[in-house]
Amino acid sequence: METIDFPFNFDEMPVAAKFLLDSYSRDIADFNRSYPVFDEVFKTKLMDQIQRAKEFVSCGPEGIKIQKLRIGIYRKLESLNGMILEVQDNFPVSRIKEFDKIVEIVERKDLNSILTIIPNFVVQLEGNIPRENAETTQTIIDRILTLFQVLKLDKIELNRLLNSRGLLKEEVFRCLNHLWATMQDVMEIGQDLYKKDDPMKCVEYEANYLKMKVKTFWIHSSHDPLTIEM
Repeated sequence: METIDFPFNFDEMPVAAKFLLDSYSRDIADFNRSYPVFDEVFKTKLMDQIQRAKEFVSCGPEGIKIQKLRIGIYRKLESLNGMILEVQDNFPVSRIKEFDKIVEIVERKDLNSILTIIPNFVVQLEGNIPRENAETTQTIIDRILTLFQVLKLDKIELNRLLNSRGLLKEEVFRCLNHLWATMQDVMEIGQDLYKKDDPMKCVEYEANYLKMKVKTFWIHSSHDPLTIEM
């Protein structure tokens, strides 16, 4: 059995589902008023699915390695964001091609895109080192290059671990597929309920919002095994 094409890595699924559960738990009366099936029994079912998915993909030595690695990656991406601010303060950024786009990619913490843009970005920085501040600016470049090398190795290791977990038995895939199907039901109904009268709530039931929340979760998580409190 293959997993459904959902917009999260499998180890992120319990985290995304928990944020969705938080919104749904707050709004359960609205859900149940329009769609009686979304009751406490449904909520309990979703909680059980999240817990089961967590046990499959987050527990055990390999799952913990993935969690720690992902936490480390997002914290490094936060550091890179700080380095971009230093670039703005010390380099003539008007000479850097597509600098605003680079800033946007870094702020999104899009690891794949970041690894793609950094080499050319560094070349541009090296070609625009201010003479009056050469030592400081070279230090910034060196730190960005070092971080780039570490992130490349982290990405390779993360892919290796995820690929090895991708060989999991059918029971795990079935669990994740069922969880995602349930999440889609909640997301679809949540958007339908609030798209006209409460856009802020509506956003909480969109995949992009959940992706952002998951990234924030990794940044602020400890290096202890992932705990998703129900």
